[in-house]
Amino acid sequence: MKKKNIKLHPALVLLFLTVFIMILSSIGSILHLETSYYTVNSVTGSLERNIVTIKNLFNRTGIQYWISNMIPNFINFAPLGTIIVGLMGVGVAYKSGFLNALFKLISKKVPKKVITFLVVLIGIISSMFFETAYVIIIPLSAILFMNISRHPSGGICASYAGITFGYGANIIVNGLDSILLKYTQTATTILDQTYTVSTWGNIVLTIISTFVLAYVGMIITEKFIVAKLGRYTPSEEEEESISKEITKKETKGVIISLLTILVLLYCLIPGLPFSGLLLDLKVDGYLNQLFGTTSYFNQGAVFIFSALLILAGLVYGMRVKTIKNNRDLVNGMSYYLNSFSSIIVLIFFASQLCAIFKETNIGVFITVSLTELLESLNLTGLLLIVVSFIIIIISTIFVPKTSTKWAIMSPVIVPQFMRSSFSPEFAQAVYRAADSAIKGISPFFTYFAILIGFLQIYNKKKNDVITITDAMGLMTPYTIAFTITWLLIILGFYIIGLPIGIGVRPML
Repeated sequence: MKKKNIKLHPALVLLFLTVFIMILSSIGSILHLETSYYTVNSVTGSLERNIVTIKNLFNRTGIQYWISNMIPNFINFAPLGTIIVGLMGVGVAYKSGFLNALFKLISKKVPKKVITFLVVLIGIISSMFFETAYVIIIPLSAILFMNISRHPSGGICASYAGITFGYGANIIVNGLDSILLKYTQTATTILDQTYTVSTWGNIVLTIISTFVLAYVGMIITEKFIVAKLGRYTPSEEEEESISKEITKKETKGVIISLLTILVLLYCLIPGLPFSGLLLDLKVDGYLNQLFGTTSYFNQGAVFIFSALLILAGLVYGMRVKTIKNNRDLVNGMSYYLNSFSSIIVLIFFASQLCAIFKETNIGVFITVSLTELLESLNLTGLLLIVVSFIIIIISTIFVPKTSTKWAIMSPVIVPQFMRSSFSPEFAQAVYRAADSAIKGISPFFTYFAILIGFLQIYNKKKNDVITITDAMGLMTPYTIAFTITWLLIILGFYIIGLPIGIGVRPML
């Protein structure tokens, strides 16, 4: 009789990893590991030295810190509130039948490969909303895949890959460009105080990357993920909803429900009576009003899209009589939250790991050390591009946050690229490509636990569990393919000399 392999629950893996990080911090502290990096003072333009030391948390003070901050770590963890709000909207839209009817209309006579391509593409484009994409687009993609008789986890993987590994791409200038531009501009002043980094300096590269990466994501999903996941056996409730033919009444219900989008659009148009509600009209430029850090649309995106789904589901449900009273509405809001218990446990342990790892400074120490290594190598040309790309990828495993890494690395990378006659915008393009390539499989990435949680929702082997290695196994083909694709795109623009933005080329 064969012994059954016992899979360690991902929550416990995260706990053990947290303790290991604390022990590692103690070793780093004993060895007096220390490094430093420079940032540019945006006011004076001078370089300021920042010292990084490993903080020991495997001692009395460190353990006391962890105990006293466990609840704040959990409460302040970004995905906690957003996923609850997001799933309320998805629940109403699904239970009312709106999503199933909508997806049947969309997918009718459309090849499955095209559907997969669109899922990855929408994931890439929606990444500009970041947390909203994770808590809205991923569950919607799962429902879409279920409606085309595919495993819902395939939709989860495809959309997660698009959102995460395609984060550096997009079809419009958005918040990421604003974040990167700030640090790129200040780093540029180290060598040239007259150079102005273009806001549109990466737009050509990002538009082309969007469609190339979406195609690559489709290939990986079709060739590897769909086959690996196999057939999905829906529950009786799921089977009934996806097998039922859509009626004319339901079609009209979908059309009427989609008109609710006009409400959102009106709130995004400035200059009309009572319009522009979600814009920050105090700042200049429509893109800043819409995507800036003070934009009400940007700040409230999760609630806005969730509310839109609730409204669409309510209108549809009242039209086709699937929502008859207020209890039906509230029950719809709680539908996906009934499966939320496994996700919330993961979020608790993931929040502790991320908080403890950040507090130890290990990630920043590794990033600074790798940046110093890059500077000491004094590379130029093609070798500079490739080695920078690799070093950024390695750093991203330990510091997934884009702005934190670029604040550390830009004062080194941007001047190095400029000395090699590369434009600052090209240095920024290399960074955004490498930053996107691998963060989705880092245990220190905030939304990696959300991926595991969503996969568990559609895991029919209830006595089994989706482990961290299971999730990484599904994401590894995407990571490899997207990393290679990103690098080839960057090298292609450099070798051919194509414009990477409006009036901007790789070379100065």
